[in-house]
Amino acid sequence: MTRAREVIVVGGGLIGSLVAFTLRGAGADVLVLDADRPGAAWRAAAGLLTPDGERLRGTPLHAEALEGLRRWPALAAALERSGVPVHLRPGVTRVQPGGGVACTPGEGSLHPPSVVRAARQGLEVVAAHVQALGPSGGGVRVQTDAGDWFAGQVILAAGAWSGAFGVEVGAQQGQALLLRGAPGVGARYGPPARGFSRYALSRPDGLYVGAASRRSWATTPDAHAARWLRGAARTLVPDADGAEVAAHLVGLRPITPDGLPLVGPHPTLPGVLVAAGHGRHGSLLAPATAARVLALMKQGVSA
Repeated sequence: MTRAREVIVVGGGLIGSLVAFTLRGAGADVLVLDADRPGAAWRAAAGLLTPDGERLRGTPLHAEALEGLRRWPALAAALERSGVPVHLRPGVTRVQPGGGVACTPGEGSLHPPSVVRAARQGLEVVAAHVQALGPSGGGVRVQTDAGDWFAGQVILAAGAWSGAFGVEVGAQQGQALLLRGAPGVGARYGPPARGFSRYALSRPDGLYVGAASRRSWATTPDAHAARWLRGAARTLVPDADGAEVAAHLVGLRPITPDGLPLVGPHPTLPGVLVAAGHGRHGSLLAPATAARVLALMKQGVSA
């Protein structure tokens, strides 16, 4: 039997969960289908909200990044009404090349796993691998390993796996360490090293050190990345040397050929909106993406 819903969001990560949370807040009947795959980007994301640190000034993403920053306080407050804190922090202290620090007011950080948990409170989330999307009776048929659904509107927000449904999204692996017992250092952001960005961030679950990066679909950690990350930790936070590794995180960042997220109608599937391809900027861009999806739905733009 095919079950019907008004809106189905394919993907329950940071983007999918916040889109679903936003649509539900606007009164939509929303179902989230989440495959819970190893390597989901939100589990390994740092949560930095730093347009300048990410060198977005002067790029096409800068305006959207600033909109995300502007929207985060109100969105965080709405999320925390679920009882789950998202640990939004204003202001970031950045480590400067050659030593010294500089404070960037207005930028900040949050805790992506907590954001996803908070957004999912009150949402119906079903564990299912979506196998196909296709037009059906004026809507969209969603075929999964847990049965079929019908929806008037589908939001494709499956991260790196969105590429399986006819859009140009691939994977860039990111690795990070979560250290336990390291000193609290606030938030620090370091300069590029060996072609990667390195940073250390004090979070509620430990000291986060990131991030090794390469084009790969591998979801298991490797020793080379661990050594590089340990070196980054020693450089940025010398007092953290010797801290216990609580977790070696691996996430697959969803990337597009031009580095710009895909937010809009699917190129070939009527009734499907795409919200994918945010790369390393998902935390920063998510509020603007969720608002844009809601606006498109209100305008009836889906094909």
